[in-house]
Amino acid sequence: MSGRQADDTSTGPASIAPFGLSGTVGLAAELRAGAGHAPDLASAARAVVERLRDGFPDAARPASVELFIVDDDAAPVLVAATGEARFRDVLAAGIASRPAAEKCPVLPLRGALAFGGPLTAGRTFWIVVPAATGLPAQSARAIAVGVRAGLLAHGPAREREEALRAYVELLEATSCARGAELESAVDRVGAEAELVDSLQTIGQRLTAQLDIDTLVQDATDAATRATGAGFGAFFYNLIDEIGESYTLYTLSGIPKETFDGFPMPRNTQVFGPTFKGSGIVRSDDITQDPRYGHNAPYHGMPEGHLPVRSYLAVPVITPTTREVLGGFFFGHPEPGRFTERHQHLAAGIAGYTAIALDNARMFARHRSMAMELARSMLPAVPDIPGLRIVSRYLPAAVGSEVGGDWFDVIQLPGGRTAFVVGDVVGRGVPAAAVMGQMRTAIRSYALLDLPPSDVLHNVSQLARSTPGAEFITCLYAVHDPIDETLTYANAGHLPAVLIDADGTMRQVAEALGMPLGVGEQYPQEQAPFPPGMRLVLYTDGLVESRTRELGAGIDALLAGLAALPGEDDDLDAACDALIEQLTGGRHDDDVALLYVDHRGAHRRVATLALTREVELRAVREFVAGRMAEWGLAEVAEATLKVAEELVTNAVRHASAPLTLRLFHDGRRLTVDVADRTGTLPHLLATGGIEQRGLRIVDSAAARWGTRTTPEGRVVWAELTTP
Repeated sequence: MSGRQADDTSTGPASIAPFGLSGTVGLAAELRAGAGHAPDLASAARAVVERLRDGFPDAARPASVELFIVDDDAAPVLVAATGEARFRDVLAAGIASRPAAEKCPVLPLRGALAFGGPLTAGRTFWIVVPAATGLPAQSARAIAVGVRAGLLAHGPAREREEALRAYVELLEATSCARGAELESAVDRVGAEAELVDSLQTIGQRLTAQLDIDTLVQDATDAATRATGAGFGAFFYNLIDEIGESYTLYTLSGIPKETFDGFPMPRNTQVFGPTFKGSGIVRSDDITQDPRYGHNAPYHGMPEGHLPVRSYLAVPVITPTTREVLGGFFFGHPEPGRFTERHQHLAAGIAGYTAIALDNARMFARHRSMAMELARSMLPAVPDIPGLRIVSRYLPAAVGSEVGGDWFDVIQLPGGRTAFVVGDVVGRGVPAAAVMGQMRTAIRSYALLDLPPSDVLHNVSQLARSTPGAEFITCLYAVHDPIDETLTYANAGHLPAVLIDADGTMRQVAEALGMPLGVGEQYPQEQAPFPPGMRLVLYTDGLVESRTRELGAGIDALLAGLAALPGEDDDLDAACDALIEQLTGGRHDDDVALLYVDHRGAHRRVATLALTREVELRAVREFVAGRMAEWGLAEVAEATLKVAEELVTNAVRHASAPLTLRLFHDGRRLTVDVADRTGTLPHLLATGGIEQRGLRIVDSAAARWGTRTTPEGRVVWAELTTP
């Protein structure tokens, strides 16, 4: 007979078909009660066979169940039966040689099974069912004890007490067995729950980690602890920037220096299955494994290696592409230390590690691409006479992707320099792409020599039609070494910091305009910027974080700037220390910093006020005198020619007052004329010049151009000096 385990919570009649312990004992109790309540022995026997037959499921219900009583050396007497009685002779032949006192035997007879036991002195009872119905000895004994107690309810008192005592003993034994089973089941369920909880906790921690170095070490430590290994190692594969694979490893339980003198494991017979991903290897004693010790030159563990008897190796395979990412290896100096549970734990951790490592590698590739894109768009800071410039760009140290911060330093005509800092809201490649477009646009408008307000206005118009350019801030400032001024405009960016020579600090360009793509007008302001002053531009990643508000961060920045060293100290190191102090190395946004120290340099300026009646002789005398004074005789003739043409052009086409200026920074000589006219001369589309005098300027100067000012315009020309 076969069937499923009985449901001990069932409230219906017990069934012996599943042969569950509780179900069988329940049926035995029903048989005892039914027999005990019968008026006589015959009725009790009839109640037993009918209930017993009903205990079988319909598909396995026997055609008959027969109950016999046998006296010593006598033929069996049929007391009750369901269906046709067929087994008297079979039973008589089967028990002829058996002692009557044998307890509860299960007899395989011809075409039948019999079970029962002693009823009273010299008498036994037997229950016979067809042989096609299997019956475990434990179930047969439980039923026999219950039936005996019920039948003896009609027998002598001594036998009745003995039968009840046997029945109680059965119940006690059954209770103990059932309790042990339940305790074992609870222990197994608890162990499984603990296993699931441990794996879930470890998995959550690993899959949330995106830094590969931290991830692999955490995974190795967790797996080594879970398996109780003497030491654990994780050999994992990475791919470099040119697509070549290389292997690294981490250790747990021992210092990494322990393995410094050993080569990387190869695909030997022992290690091969793990590196190929073909399966888990668990050995109670790896030194007895037939695959062990066949590979030269060591034929086992290298000399000095930690002793390994118990061995467990689990491959780490990505679930997406089935690529083998590496393998865990665990060792213990004692044999038989790794169980099946340890294997399950290691395999579960390996599965989580594969997912986490796959995610981390994908994140690293995506982050690297965004970082390279962002870095490729950042400028090489030019060497500006008289200015010491320190620039820093640090992509986000935490979080999933880099942002869109940028800075720029642009050389303009007349020795002027534009300083730019900006921030595109967003993350990853889209933000970096928008940042690149905005930086290029600002650089283009800057090189047209437009004033800061016009630069930001034009870029704001462009941002409105740029996909993904939803919120962009930018601060644009121009340093003019001739006037020693700083002219700036702001599109929603954080204010700049100006530091006077005496250390006094003030924030400038606050709330001058809306972000690019939103605002229309960007008022510009001007502040003195002589030698000894410093300018600091930055993005919010330097001063704002999840743990610090923006205002507190700006206060911390101002305090840090006040403590920066003087000009004779290492300014680069000081700026790095300032960033470390403000961010703690864990900035969750990009950091951009531009620090400009105006140290002063070779600077010669000469100015001549002109009227419309000016004589060119006065212009020539002024220029010649300055060239002689400055030791620039080699460019004196070209400078005279350029100055005459610029003044003549201004007198002819512009309004007074006029100003002629000469500026020499040690590398370039700038000649410019300022007037009150807004019309700008320009190169024609065909490459020609619309005014004859400017053709002469174009031939004599290295370059020339024009720009607007709040008062009018400036036409300028540059000559290279020796």
